[in-house]
Amino acid sequence: MLHFALAGATQTIASKSTAFAPNASAIVPSTFSSWEPKDYVLAAGVVVTLFLGIWNAIGTHRAGRRTTFITTVTSQRIKWIEQLRQDISAYAGLVYHWAFTDIPKGEEQRNLQKEVDRLSHVIRLRLNPGGELDRHIETLLRDIPRHTEDQIEVARLLEELTFYAQKLLKEEWEKVKRESEHGPLSERA
Repeated sequence: MLHFALAGATQTIASKSTAFAPNASAIVPSTFSSWEPKDYVLAAGVVVTLFLGIWNAIGTHRAGRRTTFITTVTSQRIKWIEQLRQDISAYAGLVYHWAFTDIPKGEEQRNLQKEVDRLSHVIRLRLNPGGELDRHIETLLRDIPRHTEDQIEVARLLEELTFYAQKLLKEEWEKVKRESEHGPLSERA
């Protein structure tokens, strides 16, 4: 009797559950062979939409990374340009002061020479050893302190340093502009 009652309860539950879901196979086709043409179109649309969504997410991620890279490189180049400009102007000012001012030998002159030497090394570290303009500037940085007793030569060398520094800074500024407009220069090489 227990078995019969249990079987009856199962049958009652099964008949009640079908009342809420009239025909489950009518909602979701069980095999591809029973699909109608509209089902194939719907499935293809879902697959294409999924593919395009993934494609768009990948493209957006790549573009975002590229933009971040370009922004970072550009801002660092701008900082480098400004710092190089500041260092070269400080160097030129100190050398000019050293050459055109009567500074008694002693602590003040040693401090001045020390600062000129420090700036010379800082500037050289900012330069590209393979660049033509950079090599000219580096040569001038080595030569200028040797001529501090000859005011005319120091003035000429400082003018030459300023000229090459201006050319270098202009060249780098043009690179920054091109890179910010068109992306990394290395991609176009």
